[in-house]
Amino acid sequence: MKKFITFLLTGIIILPSLLGGVYAQTDDVSNTIIHVFKRDDCTHCQDQKEFLDQLAQERTDFTVVEYDIYTQEGEEIWEQVVALENTSKVTPITIVGYDVIVGFSDPETTGEEIMRLLDRNSQVEPVSLEEFIQAGGTNGNVKIVASTCSDSGEPCQLPEEPLNVKLPFFGVVNVKQYSLPVLSVVLGFVDGFNPCAMWVLVTFLVVLMQIGDRRKMWLFAGLFILAETIMYHLILQVWFTTWDFVGLNNIVTPIVGIISLGAGIFFLYEWKTSDGTCKVTNVKQKQKIKTKINSLVSQKFTIFTAIGIIGLALSVNVIEFACSIGIPQAFTKVLELNNLTFWQTEFYMLLYILFYMVDDFIVFGLALYSFEKLGLTTKYSKISNLVGGILMIILGFLLLFFPEILSSL
Repeated sequence: MKKFITFLLTGIIILPSLLGGVYAQTDDVSNTIIHVFKRDDCTHCQDQKEFLDQLAQERTDFTVVEYDIYTQEGEEIWEQVVALENTSKVTPITIVGYDVIVGFSDPETTGEEIMRLLDRNSQVEPVSLEEFIQAGGTNGNVKIVASTCSDSGEPCQLPEEPLNVKLPFFGVVNVKQYSLPVLSVVLGFVDGFNPCAMWVLVTFLVVLMQIGDRRKMWLFAGLFILAETIMYHLILQVWFTTWDFVGLNNIVTPIVGIISLGAGIFFLYEWKTSDGTCKVTNVKQKQKIKTKINSLVSQKFTIFTAIGIIGLALSVNVIEFACSIGIPQAFTKVLELNNLTFWQTEFYMLLYILFYMVDDFIVFGLALYSFEKLGLTTKYSKISNLVGGILMIILGFLLLFFPEILSSL
């Protein structure tokens, strides 16, 4: 009998530790269940766990069940919930009853929302994850939180201590000074000032100026710029979708960091040795494209001419992408690390593209009023190599050693 009692007590003591992902348990079977999808390298997940641990010491009316999305079972259930709610593939995702919260800002905002849901669900039967899925989820009633810190709930920037990193040749750099808007503007601007597609636009304008038709210049060059913008947006979307494989994050992030460092070194080499001209296309390729341009502008503007211009812009953009390899990959990786909503991601991509196209707008304007100034583009190309090289080395260093800094921008 003593052995049986000892065995029973031992089982009671070790059982909670065997459950692993469950804590804040009590004997009350009507406890509200909080389902949390998380990953160990997610700083927001760590903040939420710290909050829930503290909350478990203050109240005993809830049970937390964690799902690690780096495990096969956790990832499968996470994929189900994400598809059901049509939300972004991010962490943490929290389910309380039939309510879903995407993200975690701080105890004063998201924490208060979790406690409000606990109070609301305290008088109803707990909802298992199976019941939640079978019921069809929240029917789109998902709360996506923002990083807020004021009492009014309005977004604001928390003061941060600088994170200084000493880089070769550049000295001490505070890497925290690069917010997402600044990163979008600077990287987009630097990415745009490469000569690989610039010379095609310049050739377009030269031929049109020789024809002497300002209306054709607006029509042809405007369509070329529009097609180039759309194509580059598609390129960024492809790279962002590529980064949406969260399970490969631990492998992909260091690889992108290495690529960024390599790209930074290459850009600095180009700044030191290059004359600012395109190295991707040879003379034969350039002549072939120039011939096509002459053929297009000599015709009347028709739907077939428009298709030809769009096709030319798309093919040239592939060449341009090879000229700036590394920058768009690093930029989209930083977006992925920040677990943004769809519209936030689109905003930063459009901001990037807007400044990516600045050089084209400048060249277009110069062509309309003082065409001889187009020679400045090679000077700007060299400057962009210097700025781009410095930024890519900083980004590569962060991706390799401090990815959590980029995820909190």
